[in-house]
Amino acid sequence: MRTRIKMCGTTRIEDALAAVSLGVDALGFIFVEKSPRNISPAVAESIISSLPSFVGRVGVFVDSGMDEIKLIVERCGLTQLQLHGNESVSFCSQLRRWNKSLSICKAFRVGAGSPSVDTASYGPAIDSILLDTYIKGIKGGTGDCFDWGLIDTLDIERPLILAGGLAPATISEALVKVSPFAVDINSGVEDAPGIKNHQKLSELVALVGDYDFHRRQESV
Repeated sequence: MRTRIKMCGTTRIEDALAAVSLGVDALGFIFVEKSPRNISPAVAESIISSLPSFVGRVGVFVDSGMDEIKLIVERCGLTQLQLHGNESVSFCSQLRRWNKSLSICKAFRVGAGSPSVDTASYGPAIDSILLDTYIKGIKGGTGDCFDWGLIDTLDIERPLILAGGLAPATISEALVKVSPFAVDINSGVEDAPGIKNHQKLSELVALVGDYDFHRRQESV
């Protein structure tokens, strides 16, 4: 199985096209005003209109209202939602009923002092689970790794997307220890918030490819 790659915090068309050319599977667009990588629906729509049809278009939200999410999904042509707030099982189920083709990912924050993580209760309301680093008072990405050993204590029943501090220097160890379905990269391939470093991105994609190649060889 190939490890999927999502590049989050997309704000520029040149970064989006570079990621696509390197084989990144999905691009994330953060619709959160407080985020340094916040993007307007208008700019996101412009970037997305230039993407090949097979590239995933992920909208990242934190406790946004149902109507706001629906409007942005329809305007931008999003294929997946990534929910980083306190969105309930009921909320996710409503989104599922509204658009059955929309993939829904619920993010949970893990780390020392983090609240208990109840992934199992979401059941069929979501398609995947993203684990990111917990830092008190912060919702969304932190740019730091968490203790990946904590994943073994969680009841993960959906494909796992690993986030938090993933960069060329950390990705290989993360893949070996976690073997996630997908990785979510952001600040680890940036020069500044929302400004991607294409060389770092290329290096990380190559390292993921090397991991997948060796894993296939070992299974033969």
